[in-house]
Amino acid sequence: MRLVPRFAVAAVSYLGRRPNNEDFHRAMAFRLPMGHLLFLAVADGMGGQEAGEWASKVAIEALTEAVRAYVGQVNQGRRVVGFAELLDRAFALAQRRVLKEGEKPGRKGMGTTLTAFLLADWSREGVVAHIGDSRAYRLMPDGVRRITEDHSWVAEQVRMGLLSPQEVERHPFRNLLTRAIGLQEAKADLYPVRLLPGEGVLLATDGLYTLVPEEEWRFGRDLQADLEALAALALRRGGGDNLTAVAVREEA
Repeated sequence: MRLVPRFAVAAVSYLGRRPNNEDFHRAMAFRLPMGHLLFLAVADGMGGQEAGEWASKVAIEALTEAVRAYVGQVNQGRRVVGFAELLDRAFALAQRRVLKEGEKPGRKGMGTTLTAFLLADWSREGVVAHIGDSRAYRLMPDGVRRITEDHSWVAEQVRMGLLSPQEVERHPFRNLLTRAIGLQEAKADLYPVRLLPGEGVLLATDGLYTLVPEEEWRFGRDLQADLEALAALALRRGGGDNLTAVAVREEA
């Protein structure tokens, strides 16, 4: 899809073999005096079917509310914070909202991963904010490079040299998160991003990268078709989890 000139945006989301989709995503563009602000986000809920669905939706709605308020302030000529501070505050809002919803019957213990990207199209500068084990990747003409680090027990073991990446795939604790919206530890990591011409960013939940590792990803001229091809390959390989990905890339 083309939300703004020069940048293509693509999105896929599939149930897999799950009865409900606990993933949630968003891709939007906002008009500002200096150009367009692109906003992408993915979330992978946890805590049971209904609770997980609700947590991921509540978190992304909170981010959207914060970004809309920022856009309104800019368009009114008011002084605003930078993207990193905006996303840090937006993630804190998402944390408060999810914790409050978790007090309701049937939703105790709910939480979600949350990965978001804000991009100023006039400068190609942006910020990725991230918590959990969804991921952000930089799309480059010669391949992809991961931006974020997973907040999971197995990822910590790999970083300490106690587990190999191959052992993670079958480890019984591979889905245990150390940081997430809804947990006590909910501080987001922030990554400044300055894209070069023709580059982009992709956000994905673990339903994609666990079945189709990034080494197999190939992107040509049609970003939407390429995302759909990756999703189809993941589904052919079992598709046991929800799968969601959103991406933005500058086009020639």
